Amino acid sequence: MASVNIFETLRARVEKSGGLLPQERRAMFWFSQYSAALKSWQGKHNNIQFRTAQNELPSQMIVGPRRAFPGYMYFFHYEPIGKHTLPAYDTFPLTLVIKREKNGFIGLNFHYLSYRSRAMLFDTLYQSFVKLGPDPDGSGPMGPDPLKTRMRVTYKMLDGVSKYKAFRPCVKRYRSSRCRTPLLQVGSSEWDLALFLPVEQFRKSTKADVWQESQERIQEQKR
Repeated sequence: MASVNIFETLRARVEKSGGLLPQERRAMFWFSQYSAALKSWQGKHNNIQFRTAQNELPSQMIVGPRRAFPGYMYFFHYEPIGKHTLPAYDTFPLTLVIKREKNGFIGLNFHYLSYRSRAMLFDTLYQSFVKLGPDPDGSGPMGPDPLKTRMRVTYKMLDGVSKYKAFRPCVKRYRSSRCRTPLLQVGSSEWDLALFLPVEQFRKSTKADVWQESQERIQEQKR
C-alpha cells in the first residue's frame, strides 16, 4: 500500500525545487486542493461562527471536530492546552481517529514517526483493519467510496498485540475546542499520499529529534 521511496524522493525534490514524477505531482496537487478548500472555508467563517456552523460545512471532505469519526484520517490545525510546558507538539496533525470522547477525540498522529516507521505501521494497520462501510450514521450503501472506507481499529485492539507497538508514540488526545480549523477528511484513495507529505509542523523541537525520541520509546517497548 505505502511506498517509502516515492515520498522520501518527493520530500527531497520539493526541498531542492526540482522536477517531480507523475505520482509526486499527484501528491502535491492533492494537498494544494485540500489547502485551497480549507482557506476558502476559513475566509467565510470567523471563530465565533465556527462554533455554530461546524455541523453545516459545505463538503463531506471537511467536517467539524465534533464530527470526527473513528477509523477516518484527518488533517487540521491545532493548538494544544499547556503548549508552554510540552516538550514538543505538532500544530498540523495527520490523525487517524481511534476513539471519540465527550470533549474531543483520541487519534494516531503519524507525524510522530519517521517516514519509514510510519509506512511500516500504516501497512500493518491497513492489512488488519481496513473495511468498507456505510456512513457513520448507518445510512448509505456499502461500497468502495473512499470517503466511506475506514480502519475499524480501537486503542484496545492496538494495545493487545505486540506488532502494533509502534503506535504508542503517535497516540494523542485532541480537544474540539483547541482545533483551529475544521478537519480535512482524507479519503482512503489518498491515504498513502497524505501519509508521507512533508507537512508536519512541530514546535519547540525538530522533527528529527521527535522521530528519534519516538524510536527510542518503541525500542524500549521491545525489551
